[in-house]
Amino acid sequence: MNTIIEYLYVPFGFLFRILFDFVGNYGLALVIFTLFFRVILLPSAIKQQKSSAKTVRMQPKLKRIREKYQDYAPQERQQRIQAETSELYQKEGYSAMNGGCAPLLLQLPILWGLYGIIRMPLTHVLNISKEAVAALTAAYQALPEIGEQSQRTVAYIESAIISNIEAIVAANPDLATTYADAVAKIQNFDFTIFGINLGAIPDSGVFKAFATSSTEAKILILIPILSGITSLLTSVLTQLRQKKANPNMENQQMMGCMMLTMPLMSVWFTFQFPAGMGMYWILSNILAFFQTLVVGHFFAPRKTIAKLMVDETIYRRSYENTKKFGKENDITE
Repeated sequence: MNTIIEYLYVPFGFLFRILFDFVGNYGLALVIFTLFFRVILLPSAIKQQKSSAKTVRMQPKLKRIREKYQDYAPQERQQRIQAETSELYQKEGYSAMNGGCAPLLLQLPILWGLYGIIRMPLTHVLNISKEAVAALTAAYQALPEIGEQSQRTVAYIESAIISNIEAIVAANPDLATTYADAVAKIQNFDFTIFGINLGAIPDSGVFKAFATSSTEAKILILIPILSGITSLLTSVLTQLRQKKANPNMENQQMMGCMMLTMPLMSVWFTFQFPAGMGMYWILSNILAFFQTLVVGHFFAPRKTIAKLMVDETIYRRSYENTKKFGKENDITE
């Protein structure tokens, strides 16, 4: 029985297959795929920038509310702060839920869809039948030289088949006849970019035995490293812009912790999946970095706050008039 996540594989696989058929290279299709979804997420990034500016505008007002009730008993203070904060939010047309983690949440379906594409390239990219995939899987798992490697690649068996197709066919010549079209597709499938096998999983063991590790293993280790660096640069830029927009920003220690946590998670993440997922992560981080620069230029905090002041004034007057007339109607009735 398919899970909800597995249903995402079909549309994402269809889109990716169109890109792959058009450009003829898996790596290039991945670059276009990443760029395409970054463009789709741009409105969300702009909305988050505006929401961030509005949050900056709200901080002094929220601080005044907290200071107003600082001498009250804890329970009463909390109740009064919550009530007045709620009134302020309503009056200003502000929602604490706006922006925030929305862009990250929007990326989750993309990551899930991409996971399916990378995990099952024979099914979702090359469009090979289930019967052929099952036969090739059995042949791969029967290879004597696979050994413990099969335990790590069991979730990414289709990627492993691509990397070992010649050995599979050599040990099972009948497959080249029975599933000639499928075997030909795999043999002609370029699963690399810049010489990196996107179906292979980076191995942290390379750090311990760097001198004796293969060239491919050494190249693959660049994926987690670049993923961590690009994630760190994006996090630093985001925090610097937030501090510039709001020098008195609270929870700066927590922000600093998050700035380091995300890159570390990115490194760990890319050690768990084939290099294709890590490549997407790197490209996405690079695009996010430049997107932050562009959005920050065209929607600079000062300009955004100035516009927000006008919008808030209009909203506040509309809210007060509605409240006033509503009361008058209640009295009349």
